[in-house]
Amino acid sequence: MRKLSVLFFFLLFSFGLSAQYGDQPGWNWPEDENLKSQALEKQAYYKVLMQSDNKEEEALIALRWLYQNTPDLNESIYQDGAKILDKLLDKELTTERRSRLEDSLLWAYDMRIKYFDDPVAALDRKAYTAFKLYYKKPAKYSLLTELYGQLYEEPFEKISDFNHTPYMTVAAYYYKTKPKEFTATDVLDVHGIVTASIDEKISKGGNKTKLLKEQDKVDALLKSLGDDLISCEFIEENLVPKFNAEPNNINIAKKVFSYSLTAKCTDTDYFLKAGEIYMTEDPSPSLAKALGDKFYFSGQYSKAKTYYSKMEELSQTDDDKFEAFMGQASTEAKLGNKVSARSLARKALSVKPGAAEAYNLIGNLYFLSYKDCQAGKSRVDDRAVYIAAYDMYKKAGNTSQMQAAKEQFPSIEEIFNENREEGERVTVGCWINETVTLQRR
Repeated sequence: MRKLSVLFFFLLFSFGLSAQYGDQPGWNWPEDENLKSQALEKQAYYKVLMQSDNKEEEALIALRWLYQNTPDLNESIYQDGAKILDKLLDKELTTERRSRLEDSLLWAYDMRIKYFDDPVAALDRKAYTAFKLYYKKPAKYSLLTELYGQLYEEPFEKISDFNHTPYMTVAAYYYKTKPKEFTATDVLDVHGIVTASIDEKISKGGNKTKLLKEQDKVDALLKSLGDDLISCEFIEENLVPKFNAEPNNINIAKKVFSYSLTAKCTDTDYFLKAGEIYMTEDPSPSLAKALGDKFYFSGQYSKAKTYYSKMEELSQTDDDKFEAFMGQASTEAKLGNKVSARSLARKALSVKPGAAEAYNLIGNLYFLSYKDCQAGKSRVDDRAVYIAAYDMYKKAGNTSQMQAAKEQFPSIEEIFNENREEGERVTVGCWINETVTLQRR
């Protein structure tokens, strides 16, 4: 009696699913009515079994019939197959049985790639699934790097964020176990492409906090391989000769530049040369900043200004715009262009109000303007420039520079001798043109 009840329920469920799925778009039911009826029954049957405990083996038998007879029925049969196989793989299994099920699981993703419209999504999931299965099995590292290599040939925006660290993990493990088969250059190539993917996603509005955490993990994996993996000697021996032979080869230039950053070989001619080629072919705010910073700290201010200006043009986020304005402001200050430097610092403040860095820069410009602005007619008026500097340092919260500026304020004797009063408003002329409150030192 119980068996009849179960069968009756199952038949009702089958007819329900027949009505539900039979005419829906995306379902490729066979034209042969007998075959269609069997397919409907098998599809309904495995769905029922999926809701039951310990029925995965029976559900898999029904699915295999669908795979053999209706392989393009619907993407869901492979998605459900993956779920069922995952459950089976959690059980105690013989080595041979486990191996067959793992192969079946990856095969299910291959069928999604073959028959349905979003092959990159299936490849994305296949790579991650394979990683979870095999990341502790050195014999499978070749397969994993091949899978991830295929995935990263696709547009970066289609690759899931959770696949960045696994790719680098496989590269690091492969190198550790078989360095002759998977070389240091191969590891660096993987690090480069994963980093490029993260950078592009951030530039296109991805979750910056989350992506930067992924970048930290990727960088840590690279660092875990030791300092000898990327060294200036490695770059000079393996990449610089190629770069010198093909100076306009963007791929080589990218490697020379990024690896030089990692190995801290930034004081070399090839670093800047590669960076400029890289910037010409594939400009980005981060690259423009790196070049601007390098030229700035080497005293090449005109070139630094050029790259900070390019950074401003390329910037899409407030953080990048702020850095671009501050880079230009600092460069103009070094060139002695105080008015331009202040104007750019104020632009930086418009992007990031209250930024201490910008107020400090303006304070320094004022503090260093005493000789330029000294008229020699009034010590009170001349020394008011330090009060203007003090006000900027106060906004920056820079107490040490506030004290340094205060020590240069007019003395009480100077204020008294000129018949002035503390608290009165004083206009600082020259290029500064600020009004301050008179204070004594």
